[in-house]
Amino acid sequence: METIEKEPKKYLYHMLPQDMVGTTLHPLTKLKDIHPELHALKIRKYDGREEVMENFIPTLECKWNDVLQFSPIHPNELKQALQEAGFDLGERKFIEIDPDLLDPSKTTIFLFNTVGSGDPIAEEFVDYDPDDIVKHSVLNEMTKRLWKESVSSGHKPFLFIGIPHILHKGSIDISEMRVITV
Repeated sequence: METIEKEPKKYLYHMLPQDMVGTTLHPLTKLKDIHPELHALKIRKYDGREEVMENFIPTLECKWNDVLQFSPIHPNELKQALQEAGFDLGERKFIEIDPDLLDPSKTTIFLFNTVGSGDPIAEEFVDYDPDDIVKHSVLNEMTKRLWKESVSSGHKPFLFIGIPHILHKGSIDISEMRVITV
């Protein structure tokens, strides 16, 4: 009898904030009310591109700053590709999230197939199905090229540019989740 090998389970990842307070991840809009001092620090990553926080997510009927963002790419793969592009990520911790834990009615996938075209287009947002994570968990060549171009021009690369984003509307308790150090 032939045995069929099942592919290993794929997970989602979120870089653990170094200044994390408590055990719950909050979107920026909630963080503003709960920890205003942290919110002020976190929005700095949008300096010069503040409009991104206001981008509308049609599948969730909310704005970019109303969601948590997860990557389907394993952190070791990210780190290795960044090193190949000439960027040292340093040691970072990532939370590993079982995709089955996210409510599909509060979660969507931003495919991020187009870069630099302004506001994301509606067709870039697709329904979330945990079983589809495997097809989004491969680091694409566009992202690797953009990282190399950024580093060669003397800039810090946007770590998740061109990588599908799993967007979840709401907060998530991470107290029972595995932390990976890369």
